[in-house]
Parts: sequence; structure tokens; C-alpha cells
Amino acid sequence: MHNKTNLHSPRRMRLITLISTIGGLCFGYDTGVISGALIFMKYDLNLTPAQEGLITSFLLFGAALGSLFGGYLSDKQGRRKNLLWVAAIFMVGAIATSLAWSVPSMIVARFVLGLAVGCASVTVPIYICELARANQRERLVTVNELMIVTGQFLAYSVNAAIVNLYPDMSHNWRIMLAIPALPGALLWLGMLVMPESPRFYIRRGETEKAMSVLKTLRLPEEVDREVKEIQQLIKVDEVKFNLFAELKNRWVVQLVLIGLMIVLATRVTGVNTIMYYAPTVLKATGLGDAAAVTGAVANGLISIIATLLGIALIGRHSRRKMFFTGQAGVTLSLILIGLSFKYFFHTEVIDGVETLRANFASAPYVILGLMLVFLLFMQGWIAPVFWLMLAEIYPLRMRGVGMGFAVFGLWTFDFIIQSLFPLLLNHYGGGMTFGFFAAANIIMLLLLVKYLPETRGMTLEQIEKKFSF
Repeated sequence: MHNKTNLHSPRRMRLITLISTIGGLCFGYDTGVISGALIFMKYDLNLTPAQEGLITSFLLFGAALGSLFGGYLSDKQGRRKNLLWVAAIFMVGAIATSLAWSVPSMIVARFVLGLAVGCASVTVPIYICELARANQRERLVTVNELMIVTGQFLAYSVNAAIVNLYPDMSHNWRIMLAIPALPGALLWLGMLVMPESPRFYIRRGETEKAMSVLKTLRLPEEVDREVKEIQQLIKVDEVKFNLFAELKNRWVVQLVLIGLMIVLATRVTGVNTIMYYAPTVLKATGLGDAAAVTGAVANGLISIIATLLGIALIGRHSRRKMFFTGQAGVTLSLILIGLSFKYFFHTEVIDGVETLRANFASAPYVILGLMLVFLLFMQGWIAPVFWLMLAEIYPLRMRGVGMGFAVFGLWTFDFIIQSLFPLLLNHYGGGMTFGFFAAANIIMLLLLVKYLPETRGMTLEQIEKKFSF
């Protein structure tokens, strides 16, 4: 029996992780695909820089609301059912963006798609976190980040293939935007046969169902012990959850602020300006349309390699050490990108339009290289710890709402940054724009050193006891 469970449990957990993180793949594909589509879409829809920012950022606005309501709904109806709804919205949103006929219709479709992205970003890490053992949790939750960057890499690669294989195809951006409906369908089919979180079942008083799930994932002697631990915490938390009442508790406010600090620290890196606008930035340095889209594939590839590195590192180093190393690395990279724009490029007025020109032929590739260094630190050191800590620090009774609140902050910050980025790049140039990001990161690094907690090696129940004071 023990041998069978030992063989069955890891395999079962890997399958659950693989299926549920297709939500992360959809998340990554839908956020990455716009980078290449935008270059061609702007000709068909006659986009201004402000409209480019709105089309990109309205997905983030939808994601902000999706994360807020997604966290609440995952507590009410379950993690599994939430992911089934997410899959359906991914399919509808992808098809809607590919059929959009105007700027307003594209903005609405991107908003709908954003609802799914936001809900997935909250629900997938919680779902894996609650099903995995404590010693599996850090690596398995990090698989979600791997799937996100894999989705972005696939988006860049498919975009590049379409542009290079069919250079004269009209409306090629519509095909780019329709493809994400396929992983959405895979997620929906996969989640039909996945289990619900045992912690969700126990909260609803359905202990037998919880034990049935745990028996497929734990050794027999571990099942009763884990059920008792969860029940003890639920007994402590049995008072009906009320967010406004909870916010009167100092420790709850502290957790909310820590969550927002972690989120803000990752957003002011400007990571999504690199991921969403990479072809736009590279094109601004002098590369052609096809070369800029193809160059962005390198960003996706290095993100996958860096995330695999992060999965290897996260089991060996503390959360704090990982975060600090990553934050220092991305700050230095941003400073170098800003200085490269300032000293390796100049502006010329051509046909009445101010245009950025490289001082030497390989200057655009210096920017690309520094982007890759930036992504190595961001995806290898910061991103794995970021999603894991957000899934860990909140008590069971407010885990969905707490995670939703933090991720709402994430997408809100992203919405603001992505809306402003094209305007900043257009008005101030790359040097000043990336200089702003570098300065913000220095401030965040100081705050992280002072306030970031350590949660490595603790069960979810131990973490809850640590913060519930």
C-alpha cells in the first residue's frame, strides 16, 4: 500500500500541476501575443500611441477586476470550478479579440480576456499550493511561472513564424490573437477530471470528500494528521469572514500591506514593458518589423531558461535572498538600458518626424542583450518567489480574498505603467524612461530589506500561525 501510494502520489500531483498550469500558459500567451500583433494592428486600426497603450493595458484593467472577484469566487465556489470558468472566458476572449473591427471593440475584447487572466493568476497558485505537500509546494507553484513564460515564448515564436513565413499576409494579427483559444479549450477539458482542493472541502464540512482527495496525494498516515491540522485552523477561523471587520486587526492590515509591497516591487521593475512592448522598443532602436518581432523570441526563450534556473534555486535558498538578488540584478540592468539609450543612440528629424537612430550598427543588439540580462534576474530570482509568497502568506479563511486583493494591486499597477509607457517612450525616450524604473527599484529594494518576511520550509498552517498574532 505504501509503495503504491509513494509511486501514485507524485505522479498524480504532477498531473494536477500540469493541467491547472495550462491556466498560466493561457495567461502568458495572452499577455505576450499583443507584443507582435500590435506592430501590424496599428496599421489596420490606425492606432495612436495612446490607443496602443489602452489596447495593451485594458487587458490589465480586466485582470485587476478578475483577480479581485476571482479570489472571492474561489473561496465561495471552489478553485476547480473557478478554473473551468476561466477556461471558458479565455476561449471567448481570444476569439473576440481576433474578430475586433475597431479600437472600442478591441478594448472591450481585451478587457474580457483580462478577466480570465486575472482570475487565473489568483486561482492557479492557490489550487496547487493547497494540494501539494509543504516540501513540494515551492517547486510546484513555480511551475505556474514556468508555464506563464512558456506561454509568452510560444506567443513570440508563433508571431515570428507568421511574420517570416507569410510576410505579405494581410490582417496577420487576427490569426495571432485567435490562437490562444486552443490552450483555453485544453484547460477546460483537463479541469473536468481534476479534484477540488481538500481545504475547500473541509471548510464546507465535506470531510469525506477531502479525505478522498488526500488519499490520492498523501501516505495513509499523513491523511488524518493533515485533516486535523486543517480542521483546527478552520475552528479558529469559524467566525464568518468579513473583510471590513478583518481590516480592523493590525496583523491583517500588515499582511495586506506586505502583499502589496511584494506586488509593487515586481511591477516597478517594468518587466511587462519588456515583455509586452519588446518588439516596439526594438523597432524604435532601428530594427525592422520582422526583425523586432523575431528578436522578442529571445526574450521568451531566456525567460524559460531563467525560470528553470529559479526552480532549481528556490529549494536551496531563502525567499528573502532570492528576492534581494533579483531586485539588485534588475535595477542594474535598467540603469544600463537607460544609459545605452542615452549614449548609443541619437534622434534625427526625417520628413518632419523625430526618429531614433543608432550610433553604430550593433547598438540595437546591445539593448536586446541587456533586456535578456534583465529577464534572467527577473524570471530566475524574483518571479518564482513572488507567486509562491503570495500563495503562502494569507490565512485559509481569507486566502482567496487576500490573494485577490494583492493581485488586484498587481494588475492595477500594471495598468497604470503600461498605459503610460508608450507615452513616456515617445516623449522622453528610452534613457529617461528606463531611468525612472531604475530609481523606483532602488527605493523598493530598501523597503524589501526591511519588511519582507521569510516563509521557507513552513507548512501553510505554520505560516498562518506565524502571522496570526
